[in-house]
Amino acid sequence: MIAIQCTQKLLKELPEEYTGALIPTVPLGCWHANLLILDRRKCVLFTNDETRYSFLVAGLRKPDFQMLDEVFRQGLFRSLRLAEFSQESIGRVLDEVREVVFTRSSSRSVLGTMNDMTNIIKWTVHDEGGLSNVDIDELNQKLNKTPLGPLGYKYAIDKAREALA
Repeated sequence: MIAIQCTQKLLKELPEEYTGALIPTVPLGCWHANLLILDRRKCVLFTNDETRYSFLVAGLRKPDFQMLDEVFRQGLFRSLRLAEFSQESIGRVLDEVREVVFTRSSSRSVLGTMNDMTNIIKWTVHDEGGLSNVDIDELNQKLNKTPLGPLGYKYAIDKAREALA
């Protein structure tokens, strides 16, 4: 089971039955999620607490928030596959995320990292001339190959590889 800690903005989009207690039972079990509005489109940024590995899911609609756990699993699978993680690592991670609990955010450090990533995302969208012109997969790779202070200025993708080794 994993826990996705959501910001207040995102919790308002979720159905009530999704909010629960924090009970992570796996090493990469804690994630944070934040709702972003880019070009009038709802997007969610997911960030792992330990490794700061992140991915953006763009263009969500109301029904997507009813099944945000599945949106998370699909986004994570796609991100790991494009980052060329081994099939064994991807399979292990997907086994761990079968059960998802949504709860309130609790780490200001992770939220600070997410704010920095949000700025990178907004600048990229602006530079590319809008969300429709942005390659989301390329943007996700850019986010994970940005040195982060809480990681000792290492890359999130390298920390994720270490954690999954």
